[in-house]
Amino acid sequence: MTGAASVDAEVAATLETLRPELARLARELYDEPEIGFAEHASAARLAALLTSHGAEVEVGVFGLPTALRATFPAADGGAPAAETSDVEASDVEASDPEASAPHFAIIAEYDALPGIGHACGHNIIAGVAVGAFLAAPPPPAVVPQGGPSTDMGNVSRIVPSIHPSIGLGGPDDVFPHNADFADLTVLPPALDALVDAAAALAATAVDYVADPDLRAAAASEFEASGGPFRGES
Repeated sequence: MTGAASVDAEVAATLETLRPELARLARELYDEPEIGFAEHASAARLAALLTSHGAEVEVGVFGLPTALRATFPAADGGAPAAETSDVEASDVEASDPEASAPHFAIIAEYDALPGIGHACGHNIIAGVAVGAFLAAPPPPAVVPQGGPSTDMGNVSRIVPSIHPSIGLGGPDDVFPHNADFADLTVLPPALDALVDAAAALAATAVDYVADPDLRAAAASEFEASGGPFRGES
């Protein structure tokens, strides 16, 4: 088995052990939906699960009581080895010797819609993010990130980003942002999709860290599209 295949197999095996916990997280978020900026119980559930697997978690970061940041401490006591958060990326100081090391952030959403709960599937998205974070072998270092974001589009204007979509195995005539879609998110096909998506996201992170050509291609494409947006000067 090649190195990449071995890592992918390890990721898949880890996620199989996490499957019951990730499914329980998705169901608990579904059962107690909280709207944006009021996701206190949801943030606490994510923090508890991450902490139980050895992550260091801060809740109430970046000026938001419900924002969290999780890291795995480096073995040598240095910079965090991996990070998941609901925050957007910020500048990396070129003088930082760790800034040149491959790093990535996995971003989670866990807010619901008023009246119809998790009709965006954020309970699944949160499970995918937590699963990928716990399953992906950490990169050498990660640089702390900037302020909070409530939309992946904001992040993609600052750093190269991906926003994958997954199918939940429901009827073709059920779409996001309605109560029927929320109910789909806790059915077995959706919970299976959660684990599959977490594996894919973790494998993507592994590929990014391991393949300098992939990192160069991502950076080149990002620059060709206009590079980081800095706002009005």
